Amino acid sequence: MLRSMTGYGKGSVSSENHDIQVEIKSVNHRFLEIGFRMPSFLNELELKLRDRLKNILNRGSLTVFVNVNAKPGAENIKKFDTGAAKAYKESLEMLQSETGIKGEIDLNMIMRFSDVLDQTDERDNEDTVQKVSVCFEKALSDMISYREKEGKNILDDLNIRINELEKIVIQTSELASGAAKIQFDKLLERVGKYSNTDAFNKDRLEQELVLICDKVDISEEITRLQSHIGLFNSTLGEDRAVGKILNNISQEMHREASTISAKTNMTEISHLSVRMKELIEIIREQVQNVE
Repeated sequence: MLRSMTGYGKGSVSSENHDIQVEIKSVNHRFLEIGFRMPSFLNELELKLRDRLKNILNRGSLTVFVNVNAKPGAENIKKFDTGAAKAYKESLEMLQSETGIKGEIDLNMIMRFSDVLDQTDERDNEDTVQKVSVCFEKALSDMISYREKEGKNILDDLNIRINELEKIVIQTSELASGAAKIQFDKLLERVGKYSNTDAFNKDRLEQELVLICDKVDISEEITRLQSHIGLFNSTLGEDRAVGKILNNISQEMHREASTISAKTNMTEISHLSVRMKELIEIIREQVQNVE
């Protein structure tokens, strides 16, 4: 199934004290690039989530946002390490005794020691991590569905463009089938207009004219372009990430169309080649969005 690289998904859940939300945004990128914006206590979980994304996605620039917020009235209350506080008090009293320094040892003084206040993040628990994982899977599922929906729209548009391109190539092929003969007759007529052809070696003259006509022959370019179109169509139906392949094929199609435009001397083919290149440019732009 064709998938776009543009997508968005969101998952959320509430616990007794927290609201948890995960968002995943995806945009175009040549490779797979993943960034996380989440609380530091989830660093270990980030590695697992990153591996999860790598296993199911091939291309795109993804940003994962994780928010774990305390509900109003349920803010985390910091805990104190009473054992550390007692130890600091005893150490200060011993210091006073040994140095003779006078002064009151109060709570404000004890609180200046940072490890008296328990720095443990109350959100850092197994239940919170589990809920973040559930939200992530919901956001990931939504994001992939979004990419598949966009991919379907791209596929529909590509089919329209490639079908029109096929018809134009067929028209060009039909016109080009007699182009060499027309060119030969025109050149022969022109030579006769300005020179006496009886004075030339007829075989040599025809040989030179054939060589000139070969330079405007576009049959090989048309054959290769038709082959590229066939490969493009078959690649569209493959069940894998084909964005890079489609981009390469469209570049080859553009190269052949440009050569056709440069070599032809027929007005009708020139007009068709303009539309040919226009369609291929649209196709090239579209496949830039494909995973």
